[in-house]
Amino acid sequence: MINYTLKQLYSFESVVRLQSFTKASKELYITQPAVYMQIKQLSQNIGSDLINTQGKTVTATFIGKRLYQSCIEIISMLEQTQSDIEQILDPESGHLQIAVATTTNSFVSRALAKFKKENPKMSFHLEVTNRQLLLEKLKHNNLDLVIMGEPPTDMNLKMQPFMENPLIVIAHPESPLLKNKKNTIKDLINETLITREKGSGTRMTIEKVTGMQFNSDVEINSNEAIIEAVQAGLGIGFVSKHTVKLELQTGVIKQLNTQHFPVTRYWYVVHNEKNKLSPIAERFKNFIINKSFFL
Repeated sequence: MINYTLKQLYSFESVVRLQSFTKASKELYITQPAVYMQIKQLSQNIGSDLINTQGKTVTATFIGKRLYQSCIEIISMLEQTQSDIEQILDPESGHLQIAVATTTNSFVSRALAKFKKENPKMSFHLEVTNRQLLLEKLKHNNLDLVIMGEPPTDMNLKMQPFMENPLIVIAHPESPLLKNKKNTIKDLINETLITREKGSGTRMTIEKVTGMQFNSDVEINSNEAIIEAVQAGLGIGFVSKHTVKLELQTGVIKQLNTQHFPVTRYWYVVHNEKNKLSPIAERFKNFIINKSFFL
């Protein structure tokens, strides 16, 4: 195995490129004897002469030319990596990996848009997915931040609630239940109930608060599809109030006055306890916690 150091490669590359030990020593801010020593040790490690010296003329040998090409690639890769790291560590730059629950997508998109406007040099990757996949990502610690409902208690996480997330019952505008001053859980059980898939935060909350077990085989894995199903008169739906503001305003669906509802939950910004946040991730976390996207 050939053993060499970065100092040796940098010295060799500089000498060949500048065709001078003197110029290389000035560029590298080391003495000329130190440059000689680096080249000598590199030649010994490789087992071949790398430099031809005739008077003041310095050229690479055949093997030296092959090594020089590799040096260019290695140094270029290292400098690009250093540049990437510096950009990531720049509090006004860097790349943000974030995953969010489907319920939070609308407001997180607005928050990211405003944050990006304030930090134009940053980039981000946003993944919108269900609770189960969010838990997997937190477990394996392969992203910066997660925005979700109630975090699990059996994982080592740092979590911060930052916004109320009221869960409401919605119905078609012509639903007979709208005539009731207050609907009971028994009233709902007689209807076709539309909710998220098993394991979703919304469904677990409803079952916990009401003690209700869903009697319908209608399960939908997105809030948008639940809203459309309710608009079509398919049944009664359970959604975050933040996801149906426009539909409630336009009257295409109605909020049912129902026992136990609204259920007040919270959205959390979460990350693995082992994860030391980059400056840009820490900045976005504070941006969310302070609700700066509302300002």
